Amino acid sequence: MSRLRQWLARVAGLFHRERADQRLRAELESHLQMLAEENVRRGMTAAQARQAARRTLGSDLRIGQAWREQRGVPWVETFARDAVLGLRMMRKHPGFAALAIATLALGIGANTAIFSVVDAVLLRPLPYPHPSQLVSVFATRRPANTFEGTSYPNLEDERAWNTAFTGMGGSNAHQLTLTGRGEPSLANTVVVSGDYFPVLQAKPLAGRTILPEDTKLGAAPVVLLSENIWRGRLGADPKIVGSSITLDKRPFTVVGIMPAGFRDPFFASTAQVWIPVHQDPVFGPLMRFRAGSLLGVLARLKPGVSLEQAQSQMAGIAERLAANFPGADESLSIHVVLLQQILVGDVKAALLVLLGAVGLVLLIACVNIANLLLARASARGKEMGIRLVLGAGRSRIVRQLLTESVVLGLLGGGGGVLLAYAGVQAMVSILPADLPGLRAVAVDGRVLGFGLLLSLAASILFGLAPAILSADACLRTSLREGAGRSGDGGGRRRARNVLAVAEIALAMVLLVGAGLLLHSFLSLTYVNPGFDGRQVWKADVSLPQYEYSTPQQWTAFADQLLPRIQTQPGLRDSALAVPLPVFQQFVNLSFTIAGNPPLPQGVSDTADYVSVSPDYFRVMAIPLLAGRNFNRQDSIAAPPVTLVSEALVRRYFPGENPIGRRMIFAFPRDKAVAREIVGVVGDIRDKSLEHPSGPMMYVPFDQAPLWGGAVVVRSELSPAAIAAAIRRQAHAIDPDLPVTDFESISYAVQATASPARFRALVFGLLGLIALVLASAGIFGVLSYSVSRRTHELGIRMALGATPPSIRRMVLREGGILAAAGLGIGTAAGLYLTRLLESQLYGVGADDPWTFAATAILLAGVALAACYLPARRAMRVDPTIALRYE
Repeated sequence: MSRLRQWLARVAGLFHRERADQRLRAELESHLQMLAEENVRRGMTAAQARQAARRTLGSDLRIGQAWREQRGVPWVETFARDAVLGLRMMRKHPGFAALAIATLALGIGANTAIFSVVDAVLLRPLPYPHPSQLVSVFATRRPANTFEGTSYPNLEDERAWNTAFTGMGGSNAHQLTLTGRGEPSLANTVVVSGDYFPVLQAKPLAGRTILPEDTKLGAAPVVLLSENIWRGRLGADPKIVGSSITLDKRPFTVVGIMPAGFRDPFFASTAQVWIPVHQDPVFGPLMRFRAGSLLGVLARLKPGVSLEQAQSQMAGIAERLAANFPGADESLSIHVVLLQQILVGDVKAALLVLLGAVGLVLLIACVNIANLLLARASARGKEMGIRLVLGAGRSRIVRQLLTESVVLGLLGGGGGVLLAYAGVQAMVSILPADLPGLRAVAVDGRVLGFGLLLSLAASILFGLAPAILSADACLRTSLREGAGRSGDGGGRRRARNVLAVAEIALAMVLLVGAGLLLHSFLSLTYVNPGFDGRQVWKADVSLPQYEYSTPQQWTAFADQLLPRIQTQPGLRDSALAVPLPVFQQFVNLSFTIAGNPPLPQGVSDTADYVSVSPDYFRVMAIPLLAGRNFNRQDSIAAPPVTLVSEALVRRYFPGENPIGRRMIFAFPRDKAVAREIVGVVGDIRDKSLEHPSGPMMYVPFDQAPLWGGAVVVRSELSPAAIAAAIRRQAHAIDPDLPVTDFESISYAVQATASPARFRALVFGLLGLIALVLASAGIFGVLSYSVSRRTHELGIRMALGATPPSIRRMVLREGGILAAAGLGIGTAAGLYLTRLLESQLYGVGADDPWTFAATAILLAGVALAACYLPARRAMRVDPTIALRYE
C-alpha cells in the first residue's frame, strides 16, 4: 500500500509539474510573440524579429536559471554573484549609473566633509588624559548673571576648601615683548597658576612644567616654551632649557618645552610661552585683589565625584566667600560645567544645524535615485516576472536588488570621499579661525568609517522601495507593461509621485533656510558700525612693563610717538586707542552717577571703556552729537573728563542733558575718579557687527594712559608704506619695541561677519544642490510618465485632443506635484527654521518674504522642468502611437 501511495504521489507530482511547465511555456511563448511584434515595429523582418526575441528571452531565462542554481549557495558567494550582476547591469546602462553615482557622491561627499568638522569639534574627546573629568569653574553675580573669571585669592580659597577636585588651575593671556633674539616681537603669553599643568596632567617635551613653588611671591622668574616658538624663533637651541630669554626687558629662565601637540584649553591657537601669575608684569600686580576676576579656572574632578556633587559643593563655597568678603564677593555664584561644553559654546548648535542640512541634501539625493530605480524597475518588469516564474522567491529578488543598490552606494560613497577630501581643504580656509578643534579637521579613519556607513545606509534607503515593488511584480502584468498597453503600474507611479513631492518639500526646507541665512548675512553687511573704517589702518605698539612701569612713562611715550607719526607725509590723521573696538577684548567697567540715589546691593551700572588720544574721533569718523571733543588741554593735570555714547545717554540719562554730570569709575589699577561728561558721541559696535551698540565711555589717554595701544591711521598711502613709517618712528624712540598686527580696520570689521558668511555660503550651496535635484526629480517623473503613456496620448489625440490641451494636461500633472511639495515644504519649514533663530540677524525665522520668494523660485524651476516633457507629449504622432495596440 505504501509503495502504491508513493507511486501515486510521484504521478501527481509529474502531473503538477507538467501543468506548471505548460503554463510556463504559454507565458514564455506569449512573451516571445510580444517581443517579436515589437521588433517588427522597429523595422525588422519577421525572421529577424523572432531571432532577436529568442536572444532576449534566452538572456532572461539564463538569468532566471542562474537564480535557481544559486539556491543553497553560501551567502558570501551569493552576494559576490549578485554584486557582479549589478556591475554588469550598470555597464549595460552607463548613463543611469553615472547619474546615480554622481548624485550620491555629491550627497555623501557633503555629509562626510561636514562630519569631519563635527567630529573634530564636538565628538572627539579633549586631548588630555581622562578628559571627562575636566571642568570649567566660573562665577556670575546677581542680578546680571554675566560670566566672570575668578580672582587669585578666591582661587586659592576655592582650592583649599573644596574636596571635589584633585586640583584647580587658573590662567589668562596677553602678549609680552620678546627681545634679544633677532627682531623684537610679541610672544603670546599665558599666565598660569601652580596647579594648571598638574590639572591637565600635561607632560613636557623637555625639562619640566611650571610648579606651585614657581608661583610664590619672590620666586625666580621662569618660563615654559611651546615647541613651535622653540623651533621657529629660537632656532631649536638644544641648550635652551636652563638658559634665559628676555620678556618685557626682564630675563626669564627656561624650565621646559611643551610639545607642539599640546593645546592650551582656553587659548588653543595662540599660546607660545607660559609664565607664573606673580611673574607677569601685566596681571601680576593685580593678583592680590580679591575683586579682580582675572583668571579663567579649570579643575579635575576626583574619581567617583559627579558634576552635580561638585556643583553643590562650590555653591556652598560661594556662600562662604560672600559671607567672609561681602565687599568683593557679594551676590556671587560659582558654576561648574564640563570643559568641553564651555569650549564648544554656541558652535554646537550651528554645526548640528549644518549637519542636518547636509543630511537633507543626502535624503534628496536618495529620493532622486529611488525615483531612477523605480523607472528602471518598470523597464525590468519582464525580467523580474520571469525570475518569479522560474522559482525565485520575493525575498531573493529583494536581496538581489538591494545588493545592486549597495554596489551603487559604495561606488557613490567612494566618489563622495574623494569630494570630501577636496571639500575639507576648501572648508577649513573659510571656517572662522577661532573655531575650537579647527586644527584637527581632516578626513581620517573615523571620517572614512562614517562615509562607509553612510553609503550603506543610503543604499538601503534608496533601494528598498524599488526592490519591494519589483518583487511584487507578476509576469502577466510585466508583459502587459512591457508592451506599453496600460502605462506604468499604479503602485510604481504613485511611489514616484510621492518621491517627487518629497524632493520638492525637502528642497523647500533647505532653500528657506538658505534664504534666511543669506538675508541675515546681507543685513549684517549693511550694518553701520558707527565709524568709517575705509582707508584706516592700525598697528599695535606694546611697551615692556619692566622698563616702562609708570603711567608717566606711558604718557611720555605716546606724546613722542604720535607727533612723530603725524609729521610723516600722508599720516597726518593718526591717533591712539586702547582697547581698540572690534580688534581687542573690550573692557566693561561699573560706574556710579554723582547725585543719583545709590543702587540696590548687587546692582551696578556698566559701560565699555576706551582710552583715546584727542584725534581719535576724527580719524575714525565717529560723530560728535553734543558738547566738545577731547583736546590737548585734557592732560593729567587738568580736571578729569569723559565722553559718553548716545546709547549710554539713552539708558542712564533718559530725557535729560548729560553734559556737566559726573560719572565715578576707575580702571582696575586706579582709584575711582569723578569725571565730568563734556560731550556725547555716536554709537559704535565695539564687539562685532552682530552685537548691538551698548553704552560706552571714553577718557583722554593722557589722563588714563596704558602700556601701549593701537595706533590708528587714516591714509591713502600703501599699507606697506604706512607700516614702515609707524615702525620707523617707534624704533627711533626705542629700537627694541615691536610693532605688530598691522591690519585694515575695514577688513577686520567685515571679518566679524565671517561666521554668518560661512553659514550663508554653505547653506546657499546646499540649497542650490537641492534645487537642481528637485527639478531633476520632477523632470524625470514627468518624462518617464510621458514615455510610458505614449499609447494613451495617441488615443487622446486621435479622439480630438489638441497639442495645447495635451501640454496643459502634463503641466497640470507637474503643477499638482509641485504644489503638494511646496505646501508640505512650507509647513515643515515653518517648524524646522526655528532651529536657525540663534543664527539669524535682522530677520525672523518665519519671514514671509523669504518663504514667498523661495516658493516662487521653486515653483518656477519645477514648471520649467515640466515644460520639456509637455512639449514631448505635444509631438506624439497618433498613427505611430496606436501601432503599440
